[in-house]
Amino acid sequence: MDTNLEIELHEIVDSFREVKQLFFQMMSEISCRFGVTGIQLMTLKTLRDRPEIGLGELAEHMRLGSSTVSGVIDRLVKAELVIRERPDHNRRAIVLKLSHKGEEVLQEANSAYRKYLSGIKDLDPEELRIMLEAHRKIIKKLEEVRDENHHE
Repeated sequence: MDTNLEIELHEIVDSFREVKQLFFQMMSEISCRFGVTGIQLMTLKTLRDRPEIGLGELAEHMRLGSSTVSGVIDRLVKAELVIRERPDHNRRAIVLKLSHKGEEVLQEANSAYRKYLSGIKDLDPEELRIMLEAHRKIIKKLEEVRDENHHE
């Protein structure tokens, strides 16, 4: 592999790590302000986007283990941010949804989140689109390599 290309690849990986680190610092600050953890805030967002989802589907969507998500949900229910409900059409199932209080916390946190992101709104939209496209390609390639290595 070309040395310059290898250096650039390492710089790209480092930039991903830095962006991820800054993102999680921001999420941590926002979530602490509203009395939840970053993972709890992400769970609330997922429940808003996918109302009446089951625990297994939630864990799969968040790419976390069921026991991890179960613990997060237990704490969110205790904090009265999430409601467990049995749907009429299937009394054996349990679905999860945001409580009114959970919706309020999420709305306030989203407002703070948008303020943080406002700093990058002045970037060229075409550059952002190209970057997102490149990120998706990188993710796909890395997943392919990962999957190939799992089958060996």
